[in-house]
Parts: sequence; structure tokens; C-alpha cells
Amino acid sequence: MLQVIALVCGAITSFLMILALSSSDWLLAMGWRQGLFEHCIEKGAPTPLPFKVEADYGCYPARNEPYIMGAAGLCVICLLLSCLATILTGLGLHATDTSAKTRYYRAAVWVMTLALVAVLVALILYPVFFAQELELEKKDSARFSWRNKSSFYVYKFNLALL
Repeated sequence: MLQVIALVCGAITSFLMILALSSSDWLLAMGWRQGLFEHCIEKGAPTPLPFKVEADYGCYPARNEPYIMGAAGLCVICLLLSCLATILTGLGLHATDTSAKTRYYRAAVWVMTLALVAVLVALILYPVFFAQELELEKKDSARFSWRNKSSFYVYKFNLALL
């Protein structure tokens, strides 16, 4: 029964990681939002835009900041690892040999642990380096808010799997 729960939690984790990766709401400011792969400017956004972004309204590729690319890479790694762990759990459920089941389940636990580490590092890396960048820009931090709840739920599900 626990293996079925682990399979369902792994599938939910993978789904939530897809949501987190596709969201452009990791960081919000008035008329501006930033995700891991794109930043968007709303029509009529107050200027100057954060981080000296010079663009018209619409969505554009993410800024080339190392912390954004690093967090995106770690989140993609977490997605791939959680999918692999879910597949390994499914193979363990399907296996008839007891020793094969044990190997699959043990491998799935270690792979999901690596996924947890990857998402934890990403969730620490992004706000810490953003705060440093914000300090360099001398912007008012009250203009910004965090909206990445799906990554937090991925963290919770990964923690529950362990």
C-alpha cells in the first residue's frame, strides 16, 4: 500500500514541478513578473522597470542572470529525477521477484532524495541571489512579492515521500 502512495505522490510531484517550471509568477512587481524562463511586462507598467529592463509590454526570454539559469536547471533536474523515481516505483510495483522489488524501491527513494535536494537548493538559491541583486539595484523590496507556491508544494511532497 505504501508503494502505491509513493507512486501517486511521485506523479503529483512531477505535475507540480511542471506547473512551477511553466509559471512566470516566481517574482511579481507592479506591471512586471518574472519566471525561470520568461519575464512579462503588462501594458501600462510603471517605469522604470526593475533591473533596468528596457522593453515594451509582452513576454520575453528570462534575463541572463546565473542564479535564474541555475534555479531553472535545478528545477528541471528535480522534474526529471521525480519522473524517474515514479517510474522506478511503478517498476517495483510491477515486479514479481522480491529482490527486484526491493532494488527498485530503494533506487526510487534515493532518486527522490536527489530530487528533493535539487529543489531545495533551487528554492534557496533563487531568493538569496535575488535579494543580493535587489540590494545592488537599490530597489524598494516592498514592490516585490513571491508567488511560487507550486515549488513549495513540490518540496512538501518530496519531503513526505522520504
